[in-house]
Amino acid sequence: MKAGAEVIFKKYMDGIPVSDAGMHLVVGVSGGADSICLLFLLLGYFDKSDIRVIHINHMIRGEEADEDSLFVEKICEEHGVFFKEIKKDIPAYASENGLSEEEAGRRFRYECFEKEALEWEKECSFPEGSVRIAVAHHLEDNAETVLFNLFRGSGIKGLSGIGSERGRIIRPLIDMSRKDIEAYLEEKKITFRTDRTNADNSYARNRIRNVIIPEACEICSAAPEHISEASKKLRRISEYLGIQVDEARKAAVSSDAPGTFRVDRKAFESLPEIIGSMLILELLTELTPFKKDIGEVHAEAVISLLGAGAGKHADLPYGIKADVSAGELLLRTSDAAGRSREAEDLFVSAVYFKASDLEPDERKALTDPAFAGNGYTKYFDCDKITSIASLEGVSDPPYYEIRKRREGDHMMITAGGKAATRKIGDYLTDLKLSPDEKENILVCAVGSEVLWVIGRRMADSAKLDDGTVNILKLEVKE
Repeated sequence: MKAGAEVIFKKYMDGIPVSDAGMHLVVGVSGGADSICLLFLLLGYFDKSDIRVIHINHMIRGEEADEDSLFVEKICEEHGVFFKEIKKDIPAYASENGLSEEEAGRRFRYECFEKEALEWEKECSFPEGSVRIAVAHHLEDNAETVLFNLFRGSGIKGLSGIGSERGRIIRPLIDMSRKDIEAYLEEKKITFRTDRTNADNSYARNRIRNVIIPEACEICSAAPEHISEASKKLRRISEYLGIQVDEARKAAVSSDAPGTFRVDRKAFESLPEIIGSMLILELLTELTPFKKDIGEVHAEAVISLLGAGAGKHADLPYGIKADVSAGELLLRTSDAAGRSREAEDLFVSAVYFKASDLEPDERKALTDPAFAGNGYTKYFDCDKITSIASLEGVSDPPYYEIRKRREGDHMMITAGGKAATRKIGDYLTDLKLSPDEKENILVCAVGSEVLWVIGRRMADSAKLDDGTVNILKLEVKE
């Protein structure tokens, strides 16, 4: 009698179309229970020559990571399977690209898998797309992702969870529970590695996996299955709405240059609210290098801009500019926009996120008074910015602007436990700057309240503290 894991796996694989050239698989294997289970199931279904194992060493856990690599390599040697280790300093990669280590690792892994698949096709003259990428996401991973996205305020796509397929990627374990995986490994007497960081509940995903999902199972033992089924229904709804968005895009959106979208206001305003929101989110996503950094909050900001009327402008993440005229909304990147109106040589990246998305050590670092960032990257409390905007009579999001200093500009500085307002002109005089240097100073300001003298110091009025809920990261580059 076959184990549950084998039945679920075979049902999935039997449903995957195979080309005349057969199927060839790049398999991501970390050494953990899930990926080891996937590898052995594949070895029972495919010829070993059709499998290439890729192990990514993230260089985070030192000797443990090296031992994981040796463990996977030994299994591959015993079964005559192609093995390749790719080492990457993920903490450094994350820092260089302004990413969390988790996101940096994910992106790098998929880049490596995709590269290996393309090289294999070229090397053996396989048809395009015949080399697939198999990864070991399982049912609880999907439930965890749905909950994580729900807590973060994601839209319908985020609540759709992890798909069973995406492009080259297949997920043969996506309907398989952790119990199915463990039962299979125990029955076959297959060993695996355990990453000790998986038990560290200071990480948000671990807390969901180790605390919230088990508690949900106390309420209903099939909670992960029910969450997964709900995500599949939401995925179908999302796909249907996507068709409506495509039709709306044909009617309302045009593009006359790379990195530029023109949205007809009359056509857009006739759309149902959900379709309009999804359309704007889709356009913004296409203008950014990293989809994860764009969310519904940005789409809502653009839609609010449309409601404010002609002549309104907003700066969005990755230098996206939004401008409203009488007949259209213009979305464009900084490159497409050319030189900015008041800060000609700057590229401004604005990323919004929740303080709750941060790991405890990340949050502590940002709120520590000793944390200074650098002269061209600062973190602000969004709710404090909103309060300042109300006092300054600024009603249009994103409330702040990057510009040259003006007469009457001031900033709040705390000294000796007391807050005091200081004129920007006096502050610059104390720096003993030349007239030319003063003339070229740029500020981030809400009305006449300066939040940041760019390249110099940040005011104290919108700094992060232990009560911060919403965070804005501003990065200014030449």
